[in-house]
Amino acid sequence: MTATPSYSIQHHTSPIGEGPFDLDTAIDNIAHWLPTQGPIKDFIHHNTLHAVQHHPFHKGVAIAAKVFGARSYLPLADYQQLYRDGRIKDFAIDWAIAHSECSESGAQALRERLFIADDSVHYPPVSLANHGIRNRWLTHLEVDLNSLVHPIIFRLLANFLDQGISRWTLAKPGESFWQCVQRLAQNSFIPLYPFNEASVVGLLDLDPEEVILSCLEAIVGDEALYEQYLLELLLSHPGWAGMVRLIELDPKILLQRRQISLKEMFAVELMAELAVVQKKFAGRAIKISDLPNSGDFLLLSDYEEKITIPLRLKIWHEAMEFSLHAELLAALKPTEPAEADKSAPVAQAFFCIDDRECSLRRHLEETHTGIETFGAAGFFGIDFLYQGFDDAYPVAQCPNIISPKHLILESNLKPEAPKPKVNAELSNLHINRHSLLRSLLVTQFLGMAYAARMAWDVFRPGSQLLKIKKLSEVSDAHTHLHLLRETDEPTEDGQMLGFSFPEMADKIEGLLRNIGLTQNFAPLVVIVAHGSSSTNNPHFAAYDCGACSGKPGAPNARAFAWMANHANVRAILSERGIHIPDSTYFVPALHNTSRDEITYFDKHLYSQAAIDKLAVFQQAMQEALDKNALERCRWFELGPQALPKEALESNALERYRLFKTEPQSQARKEAHDHVIARATSIFEPRPELNHSNNLYSIVGRRSLTQDLFMDRRAFLHSYNPASDPEGVLIVKILSAIIPVCGGINLEYLFSRIDNSIYGAGTKLPHNVIGLLGVANGVEGDLRTGLPSQMIEVHEPARLLIVIEQTTPVLDKAFAKLGPSLMEWLDNDWVRLVACHPDSRELSYYFSTGWEAVDFSEQTDIPSAAYSETITQGQKATIPVHQLRRAS
Repeated sequence: MTATPSYSIQHHTSPIGEGPFDLDTAIDNIAHWLPTQGPIKDFIHHNTLHAVQHHPFHKGVAIAAKVFGARSYLPLADYQQLYRDGRIKDFAIDWAIAHSECSESGAQALRERLFIADDSVHYPPVSLANHGIRNRWLTHLEVDLNSLVHPIIFRLLANFLDQGISRWTLAKPGESFWQCVQRLAQNSFIPLYPFNEASVVGLLDLDPEEVILSCLEAIVGDEALYEQYLLELLLSHPGWAGMVRLIELDPKILLQRRQISLKEMFAVELMAELAVVQKKFAGRAIKISDLPNSGDFLLLSDYEEKITIPLRLKIWHEAMEFSLHAELLAALKPTEPAEADKSAPVAQAFFCIDDRECSLRRHLEETHTGIETFGAAGFFGIDFLYQGFDDAYPVAQCPNIISPKHLILESNLKPEAPKPKVNAELSNLHINRHSLLRSLLVTQFLGMAYAARMAWDVFRPGSQLLKIKKLSEVSDAHTHLHLLRETDEPTEDGQMLGFSFPEMADKIEGLLRNIGLTQNFAPLVVIVAHGSSSTNNPHFAAYDCGACSGKPGAPNARAFAWMANHANVRAILSERGIHIPDSTYFVPALHNTSRDEITYFDKHLYSQAAIDKLAVFQQAMQEALDKNALERCRWFELGPQALPKEALESNALERYRLFKTEPQSQARKEAHDHVIARATSIFEPRPELNHSNNLYSIVGRRSLTQDLFMDRRAFLHSYNPASDPEGVLIVKILSAIIPVCGGINLEYLFSRIDNSIYGAGTKLPHNVIGLLGVANGVEGDLRTGLPSQMIEVHEPARLLIVIEQTTPVLDKAFAKLGPSLMEWLDNDWVRLVACHPDSRELSYYFSTGWEAVDFSEQTDIPSAAYSETITQGQKATIPVHQLRRAS
């Protein structure tokens, strides 16, 4: 899972067009409309429409549609088809209408209107991005500024910001973007078009602000329209503009630092526009404000005030969400208290709350009933900067909302063999000696050899490609993490090298109390981090652990296990009321979610007793991984399916017996081989479907969900309500759950609603640009959001957070959350339901208070003996099922 951006988002502070124009204020006002997606190495999920998050959900979506020119909902026909398919229920429609502030007399008429066909109601509205001031160049003067200027600007930005694709660096050390363009335009042997045009040559001697004001006066004319014009300039290429803004705010997001700002980008782009316009009209002064009907311009303030929420689509969408949410809520019925199991668990396993771990936990518990599982954010409460022994720079292993104060270094326990010089040279596809003849020979012959190898790998993909490092090798077994602080002297950047024992105890205690595990430890506790490896996937960071800033969580798992195993840390914990028996051993591991493989780390530290304990867990985990791979394959067109036909026709218990037969074991093996092959195949655009269909975030004891099949849709965070009477722990959990899981959910939702505007479109024409992002072709705007291959099976519904706690305790917690987090709840960007720990009574949260929801009469909850019996032959999302656990 992935986290949210670390910098704060400032909402629009003053209406456009009012008061004297101030460039710095204008830039701050309009920049919050930009996407906040950083370089692809740190792909961070977030609310795509963060700019309107201070509005209620439906109003915010409507405003965004008028600004960006995007659709707000699915087509009306899609909702009507979902109703015919039984996915939208009548009771949900009634609920949505009742919450629409519609009068009783109008409710029936509204219900009837829902079923009237309309093929255009979901079309994007007239928008600022497509029908604003800059559009007058095209409609009134037949000048397509975007096609004339964007290729120039994009080339300059891509080369200036390049992070390693280019052999030569365009920027000189300490040189800003504006200074670089000045140098190129004034000193290049070949003229840099269009900055060599007589109309703009003189501007190169000015500073960026003077250039911007001069160009705005020349091509816009009316000062009241300046801010609006700059906003539309950003909206014409939000990807590059957003990247520039992020780098301006935090230059450290680039490994090779660059000095650039929106002001410098505006100066260069406006110069190019002025030069193109002057050339087109032979030097004649053409201004936007002088065009006919210039008084009809709509400003951003008009778009925010004059929005219309399509009521029918709003009702349908609310009804769809309530229907899907009800599938889970109806299954949370009170059950007869089971007899307490007095036998100690064989093992316990900590997983990330990531929804992809939901099914693995279920399979592991089904495979071995003596294994308990827990869920927590995948950095496991230990935040630090981490620098591997072969890393050139440290990276944050924690959510982006945290600024780590500790630095952890890794060293290799065995000396690394020297590499032959020729291999080192060939492994780097750059040629050190740049003679024309040698470069020609190498690119021709070596290029053909690699082309032949690529063609072979397309048609016969293997388990791994040449020179591709497996994810399991990220943290080698023969390395050591320097976790114990040896000096109190901070680094140059202010971090402490390692942790003290009391700090380690704080970290371990914090997580154990959050998940409710302070006693009854098993002899073996496995800390299972996660990451993902794939070959054809420039969005790879979106598949790793966002709680670790888009990195695999192996260093965090290793750190947690080492700290929890240390006698000094355990002594401190014991003084604080958490006694970990001497017989308990913590083992770090990493689950590769694309290949469904697991790697156990630091084996050189294991005692013989730990090795003996681990054997049982490893066997159960391997079977669970095979089952998980088979369950995932039902979504893949080329993936092997599970059971023979006769098994599908048998009853549930007999079907489970068939799972023990050789045909089913073979199906699991074929499925596992398939997911490994698709992760290494260079023609596979869907190595895994990542967070597709994420819908639920459940905070509570495992007993709340252990007997539920939720189709890999739930983020599961462990929490014991009895240990949190004041809501202190739930505040800490929600501080991560709301922005992290909510950000994942909303990015998937909006990328699915309108993939051309809010998403990245199809992967097929994408090229990696400067190791910054992807673009269509080589000169397009950077694409933000998620590609279609990640969201095409996703049901776009808002996240439902279910918390096993009483409403009075949650009210105390909400008072401590702060306005930025309560904004998510009060404005309905995520939904929240309280589930009473004893009675299982359900209460929906609204900004006006709690509303009881009764699903006691919902008796049509499907059930099955084992989860493998549910997925057979299924190619669509499966509703929540009860599991009966056949023996």
